[in-house]
Amino acid sequence: MENPARTRVATLEERLSAGVREANDRSRKGIPADPSRPPVPVPGCAACEELAVRRDKARAAFDGSAVTDANVLLRQHQREEHGGESAGRRIFRYVPYTIVQDASAQPEYQAYCVSGEETDCGASSGPCSAPAEVEEWQRRHTQETRHLRYRRSFADYAVLERQG
Repeated sequence: MENPARTRVATLEERLSAGVREANDRSRKGIPADPSRPPVPVPGCAACEELAVRRDKARAAFDGSAVTDANVLLRQHQREEHGGESAGRRIFRYVPYTIVQDASAQPEYQAYCVSGEETDCGASSGPCSAPAEVEEWQRRHTQETRHLRYRRSFADYAVLERQG
């Protein structure tokens, strides 16, 4: 047993090192071994299987955008239904801050028409305040032009909040 009279208080540097190790450990929890690899469907889950089939069809059609969409939807489903990692808040390694969406700024949604034989159409919905507005623009543009392929964007503002 250690003698309490000989125990000293940790230095600031030692406490900081312990804090960094703890933050690193917390940041690694729930992260897949290789986040660049596509998500694997949970056995027996119909929704996972449906999204995996969707991804496979997109791969077969050489549609990289649809493959990415299916992977994003599969990861989102797995977070919500199978208890995976939350994508909304992350801890930076070595820095005691959390990134959060800035509540004082509205996110923006936008779609660009990328249909066309040799060059993209280039039409754009312009910045919208809700996804439904972008979808409505896509429906109207498709109705007018018969164009079927769009690139969608989401933009928001983030702030870093100090931990602790």
